Amino acid sequence: MIEAKQLVKSFKDGERETRVLKGIDIKVAQGEFVAIMGRSGAGKSTLLYQLSLLDEPSGGDVFVEGRSTRLMSQNEEIKIRLLSFGYVFQDYALLPELSALENVMLPLLMQGYAKEAARSKATAALSRVGLLPRLLNLPSQLSGGEQQRVSIARAIAHDPKVLFADEPTANLDRESSARVIGIFKELHAVGQTIIMVTHEEEYARVTGRIVKMDDGLILSDASSRA
Repeated sequence: MIEAKQLVKSFKDGERETRVLKGIDIKVAQGEFVAIMGRSGAGKSTLLYQLSLLDEPSGGDVFVEGRSTRLMSQNEEIKIRLLSFGYVFQDYALLPELSALENVMLPLLMQGYAKEAARSKATAALSRVGLLPRLLNLPSQLSGGEQQRVSIARAIAHDPKVLFADEPTANLDRESSARVIGIFKELHAVGQTIIMVTHEEEYARVTGRIVKMDDGLILSDASSRA
């Protein structure tokens, strides 16, 4: 599904250049649930951003279903992000003036769905994450855990090929975190490909595979059930 070859990412601050990723090779197959772990600054979120096409690598290449992203136009990459990928961030990234339903509907409308079709898919996605009674609530009227579940509903409403999650439990209490991870487990059980950055060992263990990083390199890549 997704492959990176000799992936490099550097950031410049004036004359100073910091290499965050130092030649990463990784493959993620369809249907896998992969956890990326590492201490702060190890490069795990940077790797996620490269794999999810939210940022451009400084070197190397990312392949999506066998196609090199270096050979894709900007419009092709945008289409993949919009139609094939779903994103869950630790800060929820909800629009405060829109209801839960409207937050989930918006990307569907951007994808070309008619309003009623978008409403139907958004309602179904919110139902999957247990938020049917909260459709019309604004983000400010929802708990942190509920807001994160809205963001998951938004990410899965269009049935993405890959779901990317960057520290999805970082701002949540233990109960809300467990519920979010439970939703990911249910999605994976029906075939959803998920790549998740987490610093929580107990949540990483529910995935099928744990990739551990440090200093911009992969230290280990093994089954979480080994």
